[in-house]
Amino acid sequence: VVTVRRLMRGRASLRLLNLLSPLIATPCVAFSRPPAVRPLCFSATKPLRGSYANYGKVVMAATEFKVACLQLAAGADKKANVANAAAQIDVASAAGAELIVLPECFNSPYGTKYFAEYAEDVTMGESDTAVMLSTKAREHGVFIIGGSFPEKDGDKLYNTCIGFNRAGDMVVKHRKMHLFDIDIPGEITFKESDTLSPGDSPTVFDLSEHDGPACRIGIGICYDIRFPELCALYRTLGCNMLVFPGAFNMVTGPAHWELLARGRAVDNQSYMVFCSPARDNDAEYTAWGHSMVVDPWGEKLGELQETPDILYADIDLKEAVRRRTNMPYHFQKRPDVYKLESQFLPQKKEKK
Repeated sequence: VVTVRRLMRGRASLRLLNLLSPLIATPCVAFSRPPAVRPLCFSATKPLRGSYANYGKVVMAATEFKVACLQLAAGADKKANVANAAAQIDVASAAGAELIVLPECFNSPYGTKYFAEYAEDVTMGESDTAVMLSTKAREHGVFIIGGSFPEKDGDKLYNTCIGFNRAGDMVVKHRKMHLFDIDIPGEITFKESDTLSPGDSPTVFDLSEHDGPACRIGIGICYDIRFPELCALYRTLGCNMLVFPGAFNMVTGPAHWELLARGRAVDNQSYMVFCSPARDNDAEYTAWGHSMVVDPWGEKLGELQETPDILYADIDLKEAVRRRTNMPYHFQKRPDVYKLESQFLPQKKEKK
């Protein structure tokens, strides 16, 4: 446990943030749309409690905790899928997990023809899946990153991940930014863009802003992991963990699942939590499985096989500090030759 001081977003340099991260607790960047728009908040019982009153206060933030990946099977019965997820959250919580991660499309089969049928309106609060996640987070006092499920918003559909704090408040929402449109002749063709719209912003979930560990999480969904710029953006925003619910298939899974998980962890000297659905060989889309957790050195802390199961891993955030101190390549980049640009990075003010 360390003593840390909360810093206003933009008040401290990103260099300082990355040098001390994860031993600094900073406000979360909870964008599900452009930053000028207030982040969406949801609770099964009451409005979001304001953590912003804690700015500037000295707090205690843990650097060690247990994470659980729920590798769930999902069939055609949505109620059964949601009930099974709830039961497995109970199991993971009883085992001491403080952060529980669910897989991509855990309340429905994965396929373009299913998205509209299984979609729920989170914005209007018409989501039994969101209510279950909120209720379980509050009941057990745990953080939940709710994998993903189809979300409807007006006439659009999204592949959406929502995250809850220990009080059961929905404090982050990530819409899959990069849609899975591929054509590998003779092996697999899939086009999410036939039915889904892409999200338009990154999502950072800072657990320390909700009385949790000093863990700043960058969230992506499945195909998002193939774009290293997104993970580099999260690293620049001070993240020390990347959480990606994903459903790779029997073509891309054996080839790239572990490769990408370990690669992104090493690239960004961050923990990587990659959570898959269980494999169903009778499904139209067969998931690879093999949920895994990787440390900032690229070592696997645990990996499941293809069947329904729960993966537990003990996280020590000081390991990210050690690796970033020993090999500070984030600060050895050559912005004179190349650089990362994003509207979500703090802009330097021009000197008058």
